[in-house]
Amino acid sequence: MQPSKKSMIRIFGLLTVLFLITGGYLLKIAVVDSDTMITNSYNPRVNAEDHSIRRGDIKDINGNVLAYSQKEGDTYVRYYNDGENCAHVLGYTGMGKAGVEASQNFTLENISHEFSQRLSAFLTGDEVVGNSVVLTIDSYLQEIATNLLGNNKGAVVVTEVSTGRIVCMVSKPNYDPQTIADDWETLRQDENSPILNRATQGLYPPGSTFKIITAVAAMRHMSDWQSFTYTCTGEETFPDKVIHCFNEKAHGEVDMQEAFAQSCNCYFAALADKMGNEALAETAQQMGFGQKSIFDMPSSTSSFALTADSTESELVETSIGQGKTLVTPLFMANLVSAIANGGTAMQPYIVDHVEDENGETISTHLPQMGETLFSQEEVEQLRSMMIGVVETGTGTQADSDYFQVAGKTGTAENEGENDHLWFVGFAPAEDPQYAVAVIAENAQGGNHPSVIARKMLYNAIYPEDR
Repeated sequence: MQPSKKSMIRIFGLLTVLFLITGGYLLKIAVVDSDTMITNSYNPRVNAEDHSIRRGDIKDINGNVLAYSQKEGDTYVRYYNDGENCAHVLGYTGMGKAGVEASQNFTLENISHEFSQRLSAFLTGDEVVGNSVVLTIDSYLQEIATNLLGNNKGAVVVTEVSTGRIVCMVSKPNYDPQTIADDWETLRQDENSPILNRATQGLYPPGSTFKIITAVAAMRHMSDWQSFTYTCTGEETFPDKVIHCFNEKAHGEVDMQEAFAQSCNCYFAALADKMGNEALAETAQQMGFGQKSIFDMPSSTSSFALTADSTESELVETSIGQGKTLVTPLFMANLVSAIANGGTAMQPYIVDHVEDENGETISTHLPQMGETLFSQEEVEQLRSMMIGVVETGTGTQADSDYFQVAGKTGTAENEGENDHLWFVGFAPAEDPQYAVAVIAENAQGGNHPSVIARKMLYNAIYPEDR
């Protein structure tokens, strides 16, 4: 029995749809997912070494060589200068690849002027050399941040406000990329997770740094936010939840400016309770929560769980940075950088340019504008409140004799453990150059994040004083 013409048309249509779906999926892999797949540690090509060429160097922004290869016998050995201070940026080779060694793998093994290099190698025995990658980071700032964090677990991120260049990215505890093969099993089993890049992959409750979001939500959804005041007695009871201010300190009658400076939990919980779930959830989404960041190294997605159906208890908890909200230090650095940049977030990046074997620049990363997160009016309000934090509020340890710092402190509570301590901010407040995010995980002594932030900003702004 011959198939009918109508059946043949249906079969042809189905095959056409399947072909288009398959073609679309392959196109997505080739175009959208290519960068992720190329640098994925499960891709065997990443770990395959070409021993006929010398892998390119990795340098800091000042031209200091941080990673290089040297021939020993019939193979090349990778060496690291300043390896521990730059560990999570550089990454490693030998046990797979991570960091820049992974994300820029094919750049470092790509050969410029290949014909002439191959010919010269054949005639004279010269080495064939891959391209070098010059990073945006400053190895001097890396060393300072590493020392300031001391024995604390945590991270420091410093970005250039106008471009998105990351000039410092440090995660502690760190490791030595030079001895990664020998230390691998110890590092892998270490409960402190030294291999994890906390700056980009560590997810933490934001604590009171989230009050930046709560304040903006009120500005957008409450017509009377400027006149809204609250009399703080040190604690406030909501259904199934009692909110305390730090040490149950009573702040008295406060408006948003004073509550922000003193980090009054009760005020911000009452503020959120008045405006409701949807206002806070909508603002958080507009700020980038739940959206995958565009960055050329693996990074976690900051999350926000509050919905229209969440309880009042969940709302007030979320409004002060507790509950299920989680952020990375990179996310927070980018958020305050947007405030400093007049409201517009710049896409963060860590590769400045690529050089050929002669040191000539062959490609340069151009700054890319991201979303406009804040209006000009919101920027001015936030700048004023963040200056108040440093001048008279909880962040006075960030106050500098050389420039005005604008910032926000945060304490993220951990049941049964020491709190995580935050500081996020930028300087100079009136003409911002750099933004910073610092977290000290389960902080136990050492430098407070406010102090670390102040010192990092100083050394970024005044490199000539080093």
